[in-house]
Amino acid sequence: MKANTKKEKSIFRTILAAMLLVLGIEILLLVAALGISHVSTQLNQNAVDILEKQVDNRQSYLENLLTANEELSSLAERINNTAQELVDSGQIRIGDIEKNKEDYLLLMKSISERMLNNMRRKSVTGIYVAFNTEDLDQRSPEDTIPALYIRDLDPDSLPPEKNTDLLMERSPVELVKSMGISTDKGWKSQMFVSDESTQKIIYPVFQEAFKDQGRLDAADYGHWTTEDYILDGDNRSAIAYSTPLILSDGTVYGVLGTEMLTEYLKVQMPYEELQNQSAGIYILAYTKSSLKNDEIVLEGVCGVSGENSSMEKELQSEKLKLKKNQYGDYQLKLNEKKYYMTLKPLQLYNRNAPFFDEQWILIGAVDTGQLFSFSWHVIKMLAMTVFLTVLVGVLSSLVISLRLARPVRKLSGEVEAVQKNNSTSLQFSDTGIRELDQFADAIIQMNQDMITISTKFLRIMEMASVELGGFEVRMDNESVYVTDNFFSMLGVEESSEKPVTGKQFVEFLKNFDRSCSYTVGSDGAKVYCVEHAGGEIRYVRMEIKTESDRRIGLVEDVTKVTRERMNIEHERDYDTLTGLYNRRAFQWESEALFREHPEKLKTAAFVMIDMDNLKYTNDNFGHDFGDRYIHEAGRGFAEYVPEGTLCSRISGDEFNLLFYGYDSKEEIRNVIAEVKAAIDRKFVLLPSGRKLRLSISGGIAWYPENSTDLKLLKKYADFAMYQVKRSGKGHFQEFDLEVYDRSANETEKRKQFLQLIRKEELTYYYQPIVSAITGKVIALEALMRVEIPLLRSPEDVLRLAKEERCLHELERITFFRAAEGYCILRDNGEVRGDELLFINSIASQNLTDEESREFRLRYGELQSQLVIEITEQETLDQEAMEKKNAPEFWGAIALDDYGTGYNSEKCLLTLSPQYVKVDIAIIRDIDTDADKQQIVSNIVEYAHQRGMYIIAEGVETKEELEKVLELKVDLLQGYYLARPAAVPQEVNPDAVKIIREKSREI
Repeated sequence: MKANTKKEKSIFRTILAAMLLVLGIEILLLVAALGISHVSTQLNQNAVDILEKQVDNRQSYLENLLTANEELSSLAERINNTAQELVDSGQIRIGDIEKNKEDYLLLMKSISERMLNNMRRKSVTGIYVAFNTEDLDQRSPEDTIPALYIRDLDPDSLPPEKNTDLLMERSPVELVKSMGISTDKGWKSQMFVSDESTQKIIYPVFQEAFKDQGRLDAADYGHWTTEDYILDGDNRSAIAYSTPLILSDGTVYGVLGTEMLTEYLKVQMPYEELQNQSAGIYILAYTKSSLKNDEIVLEGVCGVSGENSSMEKELQSEKLKLKKNQYGDYQLKLNEKKYYMTLKPLQLYNRNAPFFDEQWILIGAVDTGQLFSFSWHVIKMLAMTVFLTVLVGVLSSLVISLRLARPVRKLSGEVEAVQKNNSTSLQFSDTGIRELDQFADAIIQMNQDMITISTKFLRIMEMASVELGGFEVRMDNESVYVTDNFFSMLGVEESSEKPVTGKQFVEFLKNFDRSCSYTVGSDGAKVYCVEHAGGEIRYVRMEIKTESDRRIGLVEDVTKVTRERMNIEHERDYDTLTGLYNRRAFQWESEALFREHPEKLKTAAFVMIDMDNLKYTNDNFGHDFGDRYIHEAGRGFAEYVPEGTLCSRISGDEFNLLFYGYDSKEEIRNVIAEVKAAIDRKFVLLPSGRKLRLSISGGIAWYPENSTDLKLLKKYADFAMYQVKRSGKGHFQEFDLEVYDRSANETEKRKQFLQLIRKEELTYYYQPIVSAITGKVIALEALMRVEIPLLRSPEDVLRLAKEERCLHELERITFFRAAEGYCILRDNGEVRGDELLFINSIASQNLTDEESREFRLRYGELQSQLVIEITEQETLDQEAMEKKNAPEFWGAIALDDYGTGYNSEKCLLTLSPQYVKVDIAIIRDIDTDADKQQIVSNIVEYAHQRGMYIIAEGVETKEELEKVLELKVDLLQGYYLARPAAVPQEVNPDAVKIIREKSREI
């Protein structure tokens, strides 16, 4: 009772749990909706998209700016033309211009105005030119390089008329005076090889073009400095683009370039536009890493635009490694902060340029916290909303549950009070809830109905013709109710002590269930076999139902019905003559054993037994003695077959036995031998007083050696038994798979053969027969071909035709199909149409008169071309041969396989054929065998004297061909000349050549 109480829930807990469940589902749906909609991810992605768009726009602008600033081709061309004109006029020498001040000063004056104009048109802070014709690696660090370097600190403002906004950074004194441009604080007349600026803006470009001997266009050598630089004596950093000056003859004599101060570059990269409270940074850098890599190394930073100047120094202090993030961009950790970085490449170099591997990139970097701050704020607000929703929902659920549970508790208390008082008169107070009040009224009405029904049911049980009993056990109050006849129906004596409490009664039922045998019906009820006093057996059906705290049972005496059913089942499952299992029961039991309990089989044997001499007994002594013969055998099996073996009479004189559960086959063999010996000792006493002894034959199939399938074991045992019946009766034989396979193979062959004959599926190939004089095809032999897997050999077809008595059908098919195939070849132009047609015929067979008329009707034009070959597989039939030689047949006769089998000299004399085919066995290796040569020589001489033609059959080598030609055969056939084919092949040209050569020799 206590255990059941623990599992129960109060109405308050039930309502509260339901409301909390609904609340939980709503919260889960809300959270799931937020999760599925990916609000946070979408907000983050929006922030990333905006950043990427801003960086993309700035990248386009910056790329256009840098590309425009590096467009120096026109200026370089004019400088080159000016230099060439001065060289051509003899005013300067270009080969060592850096060493001759007059030369480079004259050239600088000539180009200075063009340089100023070019600088004014571009967004650059400076322009420069430097002259040098020697390998810089070979020059001393103290060596100087003449240069003109002009700077404009405010390129975006309108230029004054006299260039007062410009500063001279590097130039000869004379040029300063002539141009009227003020010098800067760090002005110098020349540049030194060792200067930082020289190494960064002049050295890379000049050396690349110098060593390459100027093979490329000057623009292809153009190069942006990968790090900023500061002119010696100045404190302003800058980046520059340089391109070499190359004359038409490939002479590299200087460098031309433009400059952008980093402060001016910052103006072109306004970090304030990167949103998020100006927390962004623009970084102009270069890398040699592929932008597809998960990690990118920044080889150098050329410009940084950001609010924090210390961060600029840190970014430029070392190589930075950027790692790819989940959005496909990159991130970097600086000063304990994580920065989200969007990279956009700047296409500044041609693919074939020397500096193409220096990939310039514009990076927009924003503090991750700032970038995703809006998303995090939204998530916090949503989380607060969910929390408040849960809190309000829980409080509301508590209040509603308390109010709904109060009237239900009141009704429950009244019901419990009535139950404790065992009152049959029920009365409940109103709860104010319509459904609960209707429920209370229904309980009152059901109580009254139950009392009425119980009274009626007890009266019916007393009046019923079938003895019924019952019980009810209440576990809540340990009460037990049983009918007066309950215990007597279960065979319990009146003097026995009866259970009085619920626990005692349940224990009584358990003991009764363990001590009494029973079967379980399809409805789940148990039918017990109860032994009463005096040994009487009764069958009692008991059905028990459990409802909450009570258990109700009904018992019924079903002795009469059960015994009738048992008798019917016995008649259904047992053979009336022998008392053994019949076919149905044996099949059911054995299938159940194989299907449900294969582990019990272990080593097993399926034995199929047949009674010998039963037909003799029935025919000579009558069927009554035959039944005694079978009955005695059944008794023998019942007496001597070990317990546990399935034994049955299948039908007539056939018995099946299944021995199983043994450890070895030898054990089963011994048992079978004992059973057979016992059966052999039994007999039937005949009317004459003579004893007719029993005899049995049997086949054995082993489990699992032969098969684990019951149907196959039965099939194998049946096969083994009939092997015994064919070979001799009275013994047992075990299944032999090899013998079975041979038998099955032969059976399948016969099946395929009969189908082949029925459907006329034979096809014919044609092999040329060639003249031994001209090499021309004189005839074609129709050779049978079978495309069935088991019947590929014509010899098998002939053997089966003889065994199945189908020789005539084979003869008819051969004649008609061979002629039909030849006519198709002739009509298609694949043969000439005048060749002889050799058809193999069976000596003992011929077409019927009707078949002959049909053949002449369909193929009459061929009859003069037919040559009938008599095969050696059949002895000659005189009547058939006379018909084949009849004048109306028109064909010729050929003796096939001469020298072997039946076709000997006697056949030659009997047939008088027009053609004699010497067998392949004689032709093979005839070139080395004198005896074979003599045989062929003799038959050739004999045949030629009588007007016969000799055909050498099976010529397969050149040597054999030459030898038979020497022996003067008339016709030739064999693989060396042509193989059989559906469409006849051309004769081997080598063979034709040999034939004609031999013919000329003869």
